[in-house]
Amino acid sequence: FGSSHLGPRPTYIGILRSSHPAVRFAMHLCRPMLAHMKIEDKFMPYYRRIQEHAKKQRHRQLPFLSVSKQPSIRPPIPDPRDKLGLMKIDLAREMNVKTGDRVQVLFGSEKGKQGVITRLVQDGKNTVIVSGVNLKRSFWHPEPGPGRPSIVSVECPIHITNVVLLDPVTKQPTRVKRRYMMNGECVRISKVSGSAMPDPVPVGMSERELLWAKHESQALVKEKARRGPLKEDVFGNRDHFKTLVRIVKGQAAKPGGGGAAAAEQSAAGDPW
Repeated sequence: FGSSHLGPRPTYIGILRSSHPAVRFAMHLCRPMLAHMKIEDKFMPYYRRIQEHAKKQRHRQLPFLSVSKQPSIRPPIPDPRDKLGLMKIDLAREMNVKTGDRVQVLFGSEKGKQGVITRLVQDGKNTVIVSGVNLKRSFWHPEPGPGRPSIVSVECPIHITNVVLLDPVTKQPTRVKRRYMMNGECVRISKVSGSAMPDPVPVGMSERELLWAKHESQALVKEKARRGPLKEDVFGNRDHFKTLVRIVKGQAAKPGGGGAAAAEQSAAGDPW
């Protein structure tokens, strides 16, 4: 089947159309090999195939009154952020952090402080509340008294990536992995010492949370003073203005008889 130097490359149409049983049996055996071979009559160069495709697209028959396959609802406006594949991830689950775990702050002004996670803030920002860490003055004490602060401080949220779990044995920062025991229980394993992490400490309401609840029930319920007309009718009560008029008239009077007359009028109660 190879090419010959004595003449042009032979075609295989006659061989394929042969009716001899031996030839047909040989072609049956060589069919997998012939499947990858290109017949000379059917071979078309790449540029020619591009030309034929362009010609078909140029003279194609456009559909007339055909049913459209486009959706009836328009697609949403494209968002360039979708190209990045942005999505919200629950970092507390990925980092194996639970409420009641003892953690240590990694960076910031509170670096090195330790505390217990009292709450995982479910706001989509992956923040946590750590007891005694990142305190900010917030509201007035609902029950002020001697020995009590006038303004109560509360814990502000910290991003979960700024805290790290502590190893139960070495008390050093560590990462945690999950492993399943023989009974099917999922256990958190410390990567520093290889020991199992203890169960989270049960966390209740702290003293600051109780004070905030009292503040909400007392101070926030009271109606605040709003801008608007004064409760007292200052402009309708003319006694104030009458007193001012008497004082001005007494000062404007002459030091002779005028002052005495003004004093007599003021003593007599003359408004003008």
